[in-house]
Order: sequence, then structure tokens, then C-alpha cells
Amino acid sequence: MAISADIKLERLSGFSLDVSLTIPNNGITGLYGPSGSGKSTLLRLLAGLERGGPSDSVVIRSDEDTWQNESQFTPAEQRGVGFVFQRQQLFPHLDVQENLQFAIRRQHTQDSTDAGQVYEWLNIAPLLRKQVDQLSGGEAQRVAIARVLLNGARCILFDEPLGSIDRSARSKILPYLERLHRNLQIPMIYVSHSLDEITYLADTLYVLDAGRVTLNGSMLELSASLELNAAEGETASAVIACRVARHDQQYGLCELDFEGAPVFVNAQLYAPGEQVRVRIIARDVSIATTKPASTSILNIIEARIAAIELDTGPAALVRLERKGQCFLARITRKSLDTLNLVIGQTVFAQIKSIALLTDIIP
Repeated sequence: MAISADIKLERLSGFSLDVSLTIPNNGITGLYGPSGSGKSTLLRLLAGLERGGPSDSVVIRSDEDTWQNESQFTPAEQRGVGFVFQRQQLFPHLDVQENLQFAIRRQHTQDSTDAGQVYEWLNIAPLLRKQVDQLSGGEAQRVAIARVLLNGARCILFDEPLGSIDRSARSKILPYLERLHRNLQIPMIYVSHSLDEITYLADTLYVLDAGRVTLNGSMLELSASLELNAAEGETASAVIACRVARHDQQYGLCELDFEGAPVFVNAQLYAPGEQVRVRIIARDVSIATTKPASTSILNIIEARIAAIELDTGPAALVRLERKGQCFLARITRKSLDTLNLVIGQTVFAQIKSIALLTDIIP
């Protein structure tokens, strides 16, 4: 189910939303931006939980169906859309299994996802006999997501689903969301103001600011954009796609192939040939103009300088490109000048640490 929307909306508060977007029929589309940028309003309009005022223009289509235009409106319960809120919406008087059975009885379609598969993907089986008030924040969100899937949703909308749980719980639930991403062939729209979450999950990205789309495109392309990372400071990062080449059993490392260059990570859960995403934090990348001969850093990648963004402070953000894929280096302006770095120059990036951005649940 592909979704398209063209929305022009104004509120009495002075806030306006003016966006056009297209959601592909599978994969995760990220909506990213600061609080108040219009992400949640847009999501609620897509779900049918809001419809705008008489002077607004809201046109939303799904495949051949029109959900909303100036003359018609399809209610939320008829859109086949599942909505995962920031705070879980479970029935407190029912245990986990009863919450899920309620969803099964009210399925949107007859070809809903098998319950056993949902339990496996989200590790629900150990929770089935628990009462809702016995669940941790992360467990409750997993159950809430399972209930949406068992309800037969043809599209899932996530409104900052990890916003109300702590960082530790967030890191535990993200791999489950990635697992759904790889197993479900339905569109998912994920709203967050956390760039870490968005880069972990999204295939396509829309960046919103003050009710307008400022950037949109492939996550892999935009993750290394200077526009997206300029305000991230020490947390600036990019995501690259690699292929598992082999396992180094002697040293417990996994060798990845990044456009012909070897990259080593501390993970051996994947078979040779599998595709994985890797996150590179810009502050962990240094630049040399000649290939280092003796260094403890394993990951040295030959790349070309594609762009340079000068910080207002002492730092500079350098965009490095290797055969069409890009990553970032955050270095001092003094180093930039000392090395005489310029756009188009071939350099060697030394990467101190690399994080694998894939499902780490065995």
C-alpha cells in the first residue's frame, strides 16, 4: 500500500503545515525534525485521527483509494492503518494474551500476520501471562506493536514510540523494530526527533522544520549530508551499506566489504554475503593525506573529499565519498588548514570505532 499526501493546513496558534510526500509500499519512512515541526500532526492526518478545518486543503490517497479530499473522508478505522503511540494504549484490566486476542478478534483483514510469527519477531511468548502493570516500558511497547500487527494493519504509523522509555530500554527495543522492518512487506512511517533512531531504522527520510519539508530522499544518502548533520555537533554521524566478507575467528572480528575496502567490526552473527548497515560517528574519523604505515587503527579507507562545512567554532565537518557512498569526519579547523584539505582531494580516513546497525538479537 503506497500513500501520497498533499497537505496545506493552518492553526489559530499561527502554526502552518505545508507538505507533499509519497510513502513507498514497503520499508520504513522516517519523519525527523525538532519538536513542533509538524511531525505528529502529519501522522495523525495520515491516520485519519485529524482532518483539518474547512479552509484547509488535505488530499490523501492510498493506492487507488482516496482517503481524504475536499468532498470525502475515510474514517481511521476503515483505513487499515495501525498506530503506535508514544505511550502504550493497552487495556489495563486484561493481561498481555487477552490484549492480543482482542486485536485478533477485530482484525482489519483475513490475511493478517500469523500470531506465532509476531510472537517470535517481538519475543512476546514470555510476556503472555503478565498483567499490563507488570511490564517494563520496552515490554509494553513490544506488546502494543504486536497488537497492531495482529489487528491486520496494512500500514503502521509510529509516533515517537520510544520517547517515553529510558535509553537502556530504547536500545533493547530498536533491534525488534529492525526485525519487523526486514520481515514485513508493508509501509511503516516512523516519527522521531532522535537522529540515532531514524538512521538505525529508516530507508527513506523526510526532514521537517516549522511545518515544511526541508530535506527528503534516501536515508543512506541523506545521513551523510552536511545539512542534516550541521547542528548535530559531537553526535554527527552517517550510515553506510556493507557486505559481510568473512569472519576472523582468531581475533573475533567480522570483516565487511565497503565498496572494495575492508572494514572490521566486533560482530559475527551474520553469514558472508549478507548486507548490513554500519554507523560511523564523525568525531571518530581522522584524516591523513598519505596512507598510515604503522597504526593501531584497523579501518583505513581511501576516499575523496566531497564537501567541507566550517563550524562556527573550532571544528569542521568533512564529507568523504567512496564509490558513491559517503561518510563524515569531524576535525579541527586547524587540522583542515595544516593539511591543506580541499574538495576533490584523495585522502585516507582512519576510523577508530564502527557500530553495526542491524538486528543483534540471535
